[in-house]
Amino acid sequence: MTRRLWWRVEEILPLAEHAAATPRQRKTRQQYRAGWPDVPALIWSRKPDGDWLASNGVPIWYDVDGTEYRVRAETWTHTATGATGNPHPNDGDGFLPLHAEHLDGRRTLPDLLRFARQHNVPWLGVNADRTSEDSNDRYLLSHSREDILPPYASWVPATVTSDTVGGDHYTALVADGYSAVDGGLLCRFPRDEVERMADHLHGLSIGDIPGEHPVLRLGAGFVSVQWEADTGEDSSRWIEEDRVPADADDHYAVGAYQWRWTPATMVEEQP
Repeated sequence: MTRRLWWRVEEILPLAEHAAATPRQRKTRQQYRAGWPDVPALIWSRKPDGDWLASNGVPIWYDVDGTEYRVRAETWTHTATGATGNPHPNDGDGFLPLHAEHLDGRRTLPDLLRFARQHNVPWLGVNADRTSEDSNDRYLLSHSREDILPPYASWVPATVTSDTVGGDHYTALVADGYSAVDGGLLCRFPRDEVERMADHLHGLSIGDIPGEHPVLRLGAGFVSVQWEADTGEDSSRWIEEDRVPADADDHYAVGAYQWRWTPATMVEEQP
């Protein structure tokens, strides 16, 4: 378990803007426990299917399926016990006010999120302990998520695939007994397999429409995961969605929680 939860900036910034723009705010137990008045805020709640952020604005933001719009912090699940990598919230810790003012001039949460979007920083890490606000350790903007894989897992070799890579097969180390919330495998890939994956995705991207497949750009000790976005002006640009650092064994957790990795069914070649 870690002390931070990780959310994508592009997913939670609209929630913050909704909470700030609505005329009223609903009361939550997190607000009561934190001792805050009625102010725009994001609400962190733990459910059986994960940890979620939602806006406290009224009118409530409903998704297309009629449920409240929320964004999940992805992490690992231990299959046998149901334990996850996210810290447990106290009710008061789950109230994230948008306009908390600081005497030292720190940015408010919406300002941090807008800064991150402007500078293409994709991740916001939230310290579960609200007393970390006093030491300026509550929020962390980062190109890479930290502690995204279970620290005590046994890793076993496997051949895996994902629709995101067009169904191609790759050799990986897989966390035995762990999964993502959606049931996908947690994988670490050696650099030579990442290089082969990068070549394959580059080939797919040549005939793609923007956003159909990602590309991988390898740097010294990290892999940049990028998606092509249509600008609406007969052009497109590549946006970094994630930056995956190498671990101590020079393996990379490419697509962790973003791509659904599954065991590959190998088809034997006919003589």
